[in-house]
Amino acid sequence: MNQSLDLIGSYLLGGIVILALVGLTLSYNTKSQETKLSEIAQYSTEEVGKIIESDFEKLGYRVSGNKIISIDTSSITFMADLDNNGTADSVTYSTSTKNNKLYLTRRVAGTQATSWQIPVKRFSISGIDSSGAATFNILNIKGVSVSLTTNKESSAKYEIGAFWQRKFYPKNL
Repeated sequence: MNQSLDLIGSYLLGGIVILALVGLTLSYNTKSQETKLSEIAQYSTEEVGKIIESDFEKLGYRVSGNKIISIDTSSITFMADLDNNGTADSVTYSTSTKNNKLYLTRRVAGTQATSWQIPVKRFSISGIDSSGAATFNILNIKGVSVSLTTNKESSAKYEIGAFWQRKFYPKNL
């Protein structure tokens, strides 16, 4: 009788240990996946930020006349010689919605037209006047503020993403 109880007790204890190990493994895999998605979101946001920085630092470079063509809370079109070939390119950053998802689109129209699009959660832009206040009057803009939020799909209860924000005061404005 004692041997039977010992055997049953060891099976129960072994089963509890195995279930605990399976639960720990599943929890670890979920956290690992969330960490990887977070890393991907941060990396992609950083790479897009580098492109935006490069473009906005050249805003108005080698351009006579209007440097900013249009601006509102979710789009901007400006002129700049991005490829340093002596010809001004038209650069447009804008948002569009497809299949209930928001996308940031970058279009460069110049000697060679290029375009790309990335999914974002939020993109906003505003001009900055000489007193540091936000403005959308093209004639008063002395700088530009850009913010971008990206996110990745996750099975978690919360969203995984990254936030990027910069203010630019190009020499050519």
